[in-house]
Parts: sequence; structure tokens; C-alpha cells
Amino acid sequence: MNTAPFQDPRANDLLSRVSEDVSLLRQDIGHLFSHAARHTLPAGARELADSARNRLAAGRVYSAEHLRALRDQVNQPATAWIGGAVVVGLIAAGIYWFCKDGCCANGCDPDEDGDR
Repeated sequence: MNTAPFQDPRANDLLSRVSEDVSLLRQDIGHLFSHAARHTLPAGARELADSARNRLAAGRVYSAEHLRALRDQVNQPATAWIGGAVVVGLIAAGIYWFCKDGCCANGCDPDEDGDR
């Protein structure tokens, strides 16, 4: 009984070589996955963790700088705050007196219109 599937010796030789190549390819794929699992993926994870750590540190520095700048703005002299409050108060009083005087001068008092 002949174990070769073909009677042609050249076809049998090529089939044997293809079978060896497929076997070697399976071994190489196994080695590739093994190497990637042991070396490539952990290195990539380390790089990703380092990048995240660096970005967090940069964000912390950025936030601290802006909080310091905000604190410096809030700690302005008290005279500036008091002066601003006085100006706002004067503007509000002027608007109130202007509207109050304008309304009475035009005779728009609701009690005087007869719309009771």
C-alpha cells in the first residue's frame, strides 16, 4: 500500500515541503504570541502607565499654578473691594432715584390713574 496521495514524485515532494512550512508557521505563531505576552504587552503597558503618570503630574502643576493665580486675584487690597461696592451702590441709587423721579413727574402713579 502506497502512503503517498499522488503518483507524481514532484507533487509528493511539494506536498511534503508545504506540510513542513505549515508546521514551522504554527511554531512561529506560537513563539510570536508567547513573546508578545511576555515582553511586548508589558512594555506597552509600562509606557502607557508612564505617559498617564506624566500627564497627571503636568495637570497637577497646571492646576496648582492657576489656583495660585486665582488666590492672588482674590487677595487684592480691601480698598479695591470697598471702592467697587461703593460704585455699584451709587449706580443702583442713581437708577432708583431716576426711575422714582421720572415716574412721579409723568403722573404715572397707579393710584392717580383711576385704575383701582
